[in-house]
Amino acid sequence: MTKSSLNADQCRTVEIIEALGFGVIEGLVIRGGFPCYEREPRLLQTIKLDLDPHRQLDRSCVDFTLKQEFESLFDQLRRLGDAIVDIEIRHSLPFKLVLERRCTEL
Repeated sequence: MTKSSLNADQCRTVEIIEALGFGVIEGLVIRGGFPCYEREPRLLQTIKLDLDPHRQLDRSCVDFTLKQEFESLFDQLRRLGDAIVDIEIRHSLPFKLVLERRCTEL
């Protein structure tokens, strides 16, 4: 999976995850298995004090192969269809997906 193979909202999700570094995207709406930004999610950034504050990802390359964690994230979102999720981010990668569920869905 490459960045150029993603739709605009998937690209936006990758860019948010990379920019946050550590934190959480809260309340991201998923429609038809894809992120939807009609309603802005809440972004919580965790700043680790032991890291170099000037560390930046190299975004000069427009297209690149995404790490497996992004592929797993988008596969999970496709399976969900319609949902509201939180995505925990560690080291500029999706780490954990938290779903809002109803008892009748389990």
